[in-house]
Amino acid sequence: MSRLAIAALILGGGVAVLHAPCLIAPSRARVWLAGFPRNPWAGWLLTAVALAWSAWLIMHIPLGGFDKWKPALYVAAPLLFVLVVLLMDELLAARALGGLLMLVPSPLLDAARPHESELRLVVTVLAYGLVMAGMALILCPYLFRQAAAWGTRTDTRCRLWGSAGLAAGLFVIVLALTIY
Repeated sequence: MSRLAIAALILGGGVAVLHAPCLIAPSRARVWLAGFPRNPWAGWLLTAVALAWSAWLIMHIPLGGFDKWKPALYVAAPLLFVLVVLLMDELLAARALGGLLMLVPSPLLDAARPHESELRLVVTVLAYGLVMAGMALILCPYLFRQAAAWGTRTDTRCRLWGSAGLAAGLFVIVLALTIY
């Protein structure tokens, strides 16, 4: 199985799993989505994952003359986590989700680059879409709340979004199993 197939399986599975609650239990999903941007535990968890991933990336990329400062990350990353959760607690979960959405495309694009099939562009387009969504959430975290309110105004609309997300996730999984 190629790296692109594995990356597409993870991406498709993640998209399908995240949209399934909207299809299965729309009323509970609507309540959860409305409270997500201000959920402190989700904000802390997503911030920790995003900062750990960022620190790991910095530790493993060549920085030339700045390589000597890499050991400071062992102190700077936890300190930055504390500062972020204390000083940027407003809509932190949506901002941290935006940060993760900007980190996820890197391995996807690395896996898609050497692949021969033109259908690799499906993953490439999704990756760039994730980057744009991540930038929007970091800059304007209230957009998550507005989009969730619009997309889940009724149980029917919530089920439609859940079905669309589940179908998109399954499409990427089928591509991973057949083409990639």
